[in-house]
Amino acid sequence: MRTHYCGELRSTHGHQEVVLCGWVDRCRDHGGVIFIDLRDRTGTVQVTVAPEGNTEVFHQAEQLRNETVLRIGGRVRLRPEESVNPRLATGAVEVVATGLTVLNDIKGNLPFAVSVHDEEPVREEVRLRHRYLDLRRQRMQRNLALRHRVMQTARCFLDEQGFLEVETPMLTRSTPEGARDYLVPSRVCGGEWFALPQSPQLFKQLLMVGGVERYYQLARCFRDEDLRADRQPEFTQLDLEMSFLSQEQILTINEHLVARIWKAALGVEVPIPFPRLGWSDAMARYGTDCPDTRYGLELTDVSDLVGNLGFKVFSQAVARGGVVKCLAVPQGNERLSNVRIKPGGDVFAEATAAGAGGLAYIRVREQGVLDTIGAIKDSLGPEQAQALLARCGAEPGTLLLFGAGEAATVNKALDRVRQFLARDLQLVPVNTWNFVWVVDFPLLAWNKEEQRLEALHHPFCAPHPEDV
Repeated sequence: MRTHYCGELRSTHGHQEVVLCGWVDRCRDHGGVIFIDLRDRTGTVQVTVAPEGNTEVFHQAEQLRNETVLRIGGRVRLRPEESVNPRLATGAVEVVATGLTVLNDIKGNLPFAVSVHDEEPVREEVRLRHRYLDLRRQRMQRNLALRHRVMQTARCFLDEQGFLEVETPMLTRSTPEGARDYLVPSRVCGGEWFALPQSPQLFKQLLMVGGVERYYQLARCFRDEDLRADRQPEFTQLDLEMSFLSQEQILTINEHLVARIWKAALGVEVPIPFPRLGWSDAMARYGTDCPDTRYGLELTDVSDLVGNLGFKVFSQAVARGGVVKCLAVPQGNERLSNVRIKPGGDVFAEATAAGAGGLAYIRVREQGVLDTIGAIKDSLGPEQAQALLARCGAEPGTLLLFGAGEAATVNKALDRVRQFLARDLQLVPVNTWNFVWVVDFPLLAWNKEEQRLEALHHPFCAPHPEDV
């Protein structure tokens, strides 16, 4: 039906007869000559239709609407130098149409524009209702192509490293994991149910015991949980498992895998090895075991400096075995008002959403003068104030935000505030990749609600030999 893709035409195809198939991206009538931007998944090429060339083809072109599906025959012509479009890969050529067949016409108005030239924000429910149109958009086409490159690169690398790709069952038994299972009734065994896997964890452990040694899978996972930025009911993950390797060997293989993928998919050279960050250090500095290290705003423990102050929020938290931590925001005085930090404000709301009672704050003015509520100011002596500023690295203009209470609650709240402020103040650098390994996790954690120990992540972890 076609001889070439739209996006592959170059000056080397000049004077060749071609047949193209695709969608009308847009159609323009310039002084009696009609220009059609014809699009397929590889790109867009300009097609010209003139009345003196073929009257029937010209009349057909006059009736075209965006997203009409066409088959066009014609001759590739080099554009004049002044007409070359450097924004298009095909910008040096155009196709002079000699034949045009409408494969699928457009009736009525489209629910939203597909062309990148007319693209506008569209509600997600509208996009999903008309998914076939949404998938035509350049952004979605690029996403699918990127996903394909990532998967192909991973497969090639892992094959080179001696891994076997093994598919594990999709219908399995319900096992306790991090979310609720999706259940599938069994027709053969009445009253019995299968569960869709939340991960291939148990199966890949069986593969290791079974002697496979190096396994991977682009695994489909299903988790019945509330939607969040990093949570979906179904998703695909690159799942790996290896036998008879040290921790450093495992980290090294994964580093080279990530570096290969980033190079192939994004053209980015990722420096390896990645920095290592102990779990305790990550929790102390960032309040989370998956920190974003592309920007500062690190947390500082100031419990020993403020635990004996007359300010009861701080002193009582320390007396009960909790902590007081500070988040120093450079230039926060001019960028964050009191209204945002106090009850009813968006920064305050971020802290309380993570379980904190609120935020205390100090504004550092010129010459190190502290501007804060009386209860803190009256109990903070000059030496203590200087020690606090020095530890937090605070200069005039800095806003100090404090969380006080149980360590887990303070970490969670200040981590959430930290991420919110980084986005709000535009501190996150664009197109910057900071990979880091967080190592030495605790194997077990105490579940306060159920009063029992449980695996911090999952029980399939090897403890350090000295801890056994």
